[in-house]
Amino acid sequence: MPLSRRLVLILVAISALGLLTLGVVSYLALRSYLSDRVDQQARDAVPLVVRFLGPQGAGLPLPPDEAGDPGGGPSDGGPIGPQLPAGTYGQISGPDGTVLAARTVSDDPGRGDGETGETPIPELPGDLPGNAGFEGEPLVDVPSSSGGSGFRVATLSGPGGETVAAAIPLTDLDDTLARVRAIELVVGFATLAALAALSWWAVRVGLRPLARIEETAGEIAAGDMSHRVEDVDERTEAGRLGIAFNSMLGRLEQAFDEQRASEERLRQFLADASHELRTPLSSIRGYAEVFRLGAGAEPGDLERSMRRIEEESERMSVLVDDLLTLARLDELREPRRERVDLTALAADAVADAAIAAPDRKVGLEAAAGVVVSGDPDQLRRLVANLLANAIAHGDGAIDVSVRAAGGDAVLGVRDHGPGLPDGAGAEIFGRFWRGGEARSRATGGAGLGLAIVAEVAAAHGGSARAGNAPGGGARFEAKLPL
Repeated sequence: MPLSRRLVLILVAISALGLLTLGVVSYLALRSYLSDRVDQQARDAVPLVVRFLGPQGAGLPLPPDEAGDPGGGPSDGGPIGPQLPAGTYGQISGPDGTVLAARTVSDDPGRGDGETGETPIPELPGDLPGNAGFEGEPLVDVPSSSGGSGFRVATLSGPGGETVAAAIPLTDLDDTLARVRAIELVVGFATLAALAALSWWAVRVGLRPLARIEETAGEIAAGDMSHRVEDVDERTEAGRLGIAFNSMLGRLEQAFDEQRASEERLRQFLADASHELRTPLSSIRGYAEVFRLGAGAEPGDLERSMRRIEEESERMSVLVDDLLTLARLDELREPRRERVDLTALAADAVADAAIAAPDRKVGLEAAAGVVVSGDPDQLRRLVANLLANAIAHGDGAIDVSVRAAGGDAVLGVRDHGPGLPDGAGAEIFGRFWRGGEARSRATGGAGLGLAIVAEVAAAHGGSARAGNAPGGGARFEAKLPL
């Protein structure tokens, strides 16, 4: 069942229960009030009946509240209708139950029976209890001769055993209660119908944002991630849900874009790696084929074949090692966090470079105690790759600097070569990037060294950048948080 229909049904059910409770309580309260009024009328009618029936009522005592009435005593039988409800019946019976006098003491021509036109009278039993309605005794209910509403009877016994009875018809009480029941039913059903219509409209308006969210979810399920829930109101629960839904969609779209970009980079990476590995593998296979065809008979050919196979194997080993390093960086694992003296790492790397390239002058200008937090092995690889890049692609001296700038440690490496190609920017740190003749495969590089530098810097919360230095040459900088 839809939520809107369930909410409307619950609201109508609660309202119906409330209306029913209110109707029952008000009906019972009204019935109690009218019954008490009829009881009081029956008690008040007893002395009036005594007076009205004339000689038959002589000698009958009046109730205590009427004993001091100046008009006490039997009357001449004149009409007392205006003082009693229409249809009030009076009767005086002797000690043996014989009816001495009986009459409708307050008649109304409009209240006769619908078929005979006669006024209904009560069917009083011969053994009426004495003093009903007085001295704590309950009143008596008796049926009507016409079969309709009954009568409420009050009695009073005299000293000689006579009994006077006053019967008040319950027609007005029953008619009033019947009209009240009808009014409560009509008003209750009308109120519930109006409430159901109003609540249905209110629920539909209140759930309209949820309907928009449902439509948006359907469009997203169809493949369109650009849709968002519109016209959200943060003051309502549905509006806040829409805002959270939009935020979730934004993050999902960003995650999908990153996944697609990652997959694209992975495909490009695999293609470039395959291309790079194909060259040394082809060389190794070619020289092995030459050796198989008879190069082993000539010592010079054998030595050249073995040397080239060894060189290509070393080149392929370096390439595989670089690929493994990048794959580990791509795992997005939190690097080791140790205190690393960047100045000491730079000094070691400069010493290694001086041995690897004795014909090049490698200078170091470093501040003391520049300490960063990170993985010592990865940071050592970062510094070594920057120096290896300067040795491979630059000319003349190499300048290395380590300094603190703000909250960062800055490692700079400058060569005095031809500099970077025109237009080279951040893509220089891309994987397998080469530019110009000086940066071709012939130099032995695979285009992964600077990519490793950028990845290591990013893994430590830093960055890498490159540019041409004033006066010529290229300058590379790696910035890491102190």
